[in-house]
Amino acid sequence: MDSLIGVKLGCLFALLALTLVCGLSPICFKWFKIDAATGRHRRILSLLGCTSAGVFLGAGLMHMTAEALEGIESEMEKFLGQNRKQGKF
Repeated sequence: MDSLIGVKLGCLFALLALTLVCGLSPICFKWFKIDAATGRHRRILSLLGCTSAGVFLGAGLMHMTAEALEGIESEMEKFLGQNRKQGKF
């Protein structure tokens, strides 16, 4: 059991380090700085920004969708349970 916790913590820190390295690496490159970008590079940076915003928005909405569906299912069960007691269904 202790080795499982160690593996989980190791994966957690590895994921954190990988995310930080990949997320902060564009700061080091001049090509990614919006002030230095012109024409085609500016368009590519804009496209990358829009894509990342779409990914975050999609992930957030998908996360909320699961909780909303769970709430709808529980309300439907309550509704059907009440109607069965009253003999409507």
